[in-house]
Amino acid sequence: MARPTTIKDETIIAAAREVFLEKGIQATTAEVAERAGVSEGTIFNRFKTKYELFQAAMEQLEEPVWVRTLTENIGKRDVRETLETAALQAIEFFRKIVPLMMMSWSNQKDGLPAPLTQPNPPPLRALRALTGYFEAEMRGGRLRRHDPEICARSFAGSVQSYVFFEILMTAHQVLPLPAETFVRGLVNLFWTGAEPVGKGA
Repeated sequence: MARPTTIKDETIIAAAREVFLEKGIQATTAEVAERAGVSEGTIFNRFKTKYELFQAAMEQLEEPVWVRTLTENIGKRDVRETLETAALQAIEFFRKIVPLMMMSWSNQKDGLPAPLTQPNPPPLRALRALTGYFEAEMRGGRLRRHDPEICARSFAGSVQSYVFFEILMTAHQVLPLPAETFVRGLVNLFWTGAEPVGKGA
């Protein structure tokens, strides 16, 4: 495979982000190099360690697909169907990102991991977008009026907690509640308190 004579750091970082999100903490710099189309030595000329490369990749995470699913369906699809779809997508996202963030925390000597110290970090962007979704659906009369940030935190927090306990239970060889069962129950519970007054289910 022909290798480019010059390559931007952004190209390596983009490849690293893809590989880390696909393969988790087991991903190697050799796999990143192959994805980027460069030698492994080129990576270490730009980034001293795998952890430094990982930090650079995590600093530039794009908006998760589950957040886009919500924001793109404001006022469109059935609210419960949208929430179920987004929750299942969020579970897949957190299954990848939680182990990566755990690795980031475990390798942090002091303070917060770099992705969380930048202005408007990814978790805050996601929370704001999710809050905006609930607020818009409330304004449109498709959800009962509540504090939209509390709804956003409850929804995202429940899904993230599911994944965290899934990781813990897997370590103890205990099968977790199936994702589909959890999501249906979560959305039904959420809908009990969020269904618009005077409207049928």
